[in-house]
Amino acid sequence: MTSAIKQSLTNLNDALQKLEISASEMQDNIKTKQPQNTGVDLFSIPQKSHSDMDAKAIASRLDGAIAKVEKLLREG
Repeated sequence: MTSAIKQSLTNLNDALQKLEISASEMQDNIKTKQPQNTGVDLFSIPQKSHSDMDAKAIASRLDGAIAKVEKLLREG
C-alpha cells in the first residue's frame, strides 16, 4: 500500500471518528430538547424536518465514499 493511500485512509478514519462523536452529541442534544408529551395526539401530522433529508444525503455520500475506499483496497 502506498504511503499516500495509507495517509488518506488514516485521514478518513479520523474524520469518521469525529463524525461519530458529533452524531452522538447531536442525538443526545435532540433527546434533551424534545418535550415529553403526556398524551398522544392522534390527529397531528408529523412534520418532516430538513435534518431527515440531510441525513439521507449524508448517508448516501458516505456510502459512496466507503465503496470507493473498498474498491481502492481491492485494487491495491
